[in-house]
Amino acid sequence: MYSNISGVKSEYYVPETFFYNNLECKVNDFSLSSYFEHKGYLDKILMTNTVPSLINCMSGVMYSGFNVIGFDEIEELFKDYNNELVIKRSIGTGGGKSVEIGIYSDIKCYIKEYYESGYDFIIQNRLSQHPELEKYNQSSLNTIRMLTLSIDGNVNLLSSVFRMGNGGKIDNSASGGISIGMSDSGVLNDFAIDHDFNKFYEHPLSKISFLGKDKIPFFYDMKDLVILKHKELKSHDLVSWDLTVDDDGYISIIEFNVVWSEINFHQANNGPIFENYIEYLNRFRK
Repeated sequence: MYSNISGVKSEYYVPETFFYNNLECKVNDFSLSSYFEHKGYLDKILMTNTVPSLINCMSGVMYSGFNVIGFDEIEELFKDYNNELVIKRSIGTGGGKSVEIGIYSDIKCYIKEYYESGYDFIIQNRLSQHPELEKYNQSSLNTIRMLTLSIDGNVNLLSSVFRMGNGGKIDNSASGGISIGMSDSGVLNDFAIDHDFNKFYEHPLSKISFLGKDKIPFFYDMKDLVILKHKELKSHDLVSWDLTVDDDGYISIIEFNVVWSEINFHQANNGPIFENYIEYLNRFRK
């Protein structure tokens, strides 16, 4: 399947079963994963390049900074707010699930719903993005997914994929978006794929061709950043990062994943991403 989509014939593709059952669960300390993936703690873990939260709800208490805030105060805080906002549950948002975007009146009902359901959640400003990222689909925040692997403390970038919305506000392929792989210098591949591995040589909505060899802006800065940040996560050797960058080159880490990191769209887009690490993988064959 991977060969047919990527066009790269190889015996070094890693099956999903091996990736999740032999590798990820052994190199990542799952006992810490709920904390590491909790969006309300992201700024405390990474310290820099995170997206500030306007509201952070934890254990049934809503905070604005260090101040406890109630529903009436939230109404007052956002009544004249013109920016689009993002509300998302702090855990369990895979595939764009439980992520809503809009002005305050659009997301107000979700604040009440998530709070009454006992969910932890955050509210953030919607980020601006570099024009070279935005041009493919202007209604979504289009992000770069980078997969890093730490081997004996040395962090390597395995694969990078650019994820774009397709008319909606979410870039995730499970929500209708598409993904496209790239070279180790950030140059986009000739084709993108959707959730069902259908191939596209131009964006289905904007009709921008993928044959122009566009390059992700500030790619090497993103690479350097995730390698640096991964070195701080010493209990997890396999990490997936979601990033974006604005016109000034400021990189924001939207989230990172240490459970169900995803392997399919990396290998379908970029070929056998573990080809140079087979000796390392042999450690986990039993």
